[in-house]
Amino acid sequence: MSRPLRYYMDTHIPKVVAFELRRRGIDVVRCEEIGLAEAADETHLQTAVEQERTLVSRDTDFVRLHADWLQLKRQHYGILFLKDYLQGSDRIGSIVRILVEYHQLVKDGAASVEMDFVNQLYFVG
Repeated sequence: MSRPLRYYMDTHIPKVVAFELRRRGIDVVRCEEIGLAEAADETHLQTAVEQERTLVSRDTDFVRLHADWLQLKRQHYGILFLKDYLQGSDRIGSIVRILVEYHQLVKDGAASVEMDFVNQLYFVG
């Protein structure tokens, strides 16, 4: 059985997204909850890896970091990069819906963290 899809969010994702995902039983950690609000992007990605979590962000630096990690043959558990149009309070529901759908695909066995998320960068939206 595949491991569940668990999320790590940086400060670029509204707090209410994590709240809504947790309300639906999805495992989420926000960087400021573990003292990393001001951490470097490399630290965010490394922490997500250590916790076996898929990183969710709007920070374009993660697109570059993804390429750097692949070149160095380092593994991560996926990066979901939210496109610009998913900004603003009117888009929170869309973000939650998308992240729930990814989680459900893994939970139902239609996708797996190992095959579909490890070392992948997805532009979401």
